[in-house]
Amino acid sequence: MESSFTPKDTYLTHFNPRDYLEKYYSFGSKHSVESEILKHLLENLFKIFSRDGMKGDLLIDIGSGPTIYQLLSACESFKEIIVSDYSERNLQELEKWLKKEPGAFDWSPVVTYVCELEGNR
Repeated sequence: MESSFTPKDTYLTHFNPRDYLEKYYSFGSKHSVESEILKHLLENLFKIFSRDGMKGDLLIDIGSGPTIYQLLSACESFKEIIVSDYSERNLQELEKWLKKEPGAFDWSPVVTYVCELEGNR
């Protein structure tokens, strides 16, 4: 049976982390399916890490992609968080944000939404 997965070289060559972030993780002024899905994910992650009390010393996120949304509610519940990804471009996108470099993706609307879920703690 033939696999329908995208070959790794195609992913490494053609996947653009910034386009992906702009499409799926931008809270725009207009209502979109992508924004609703992201809100749903953030609400469930908040429930898992904040209300349900999942805690620990170390959280390892394998296959993080260029995203941080999945870690926002976890950051108060774990002493250390490690992200990993196969694509160097995804890791570079994360590093740009972490170092607050010019041109880094603006996660502030997503962070604000999570803060509102958490009661601005």
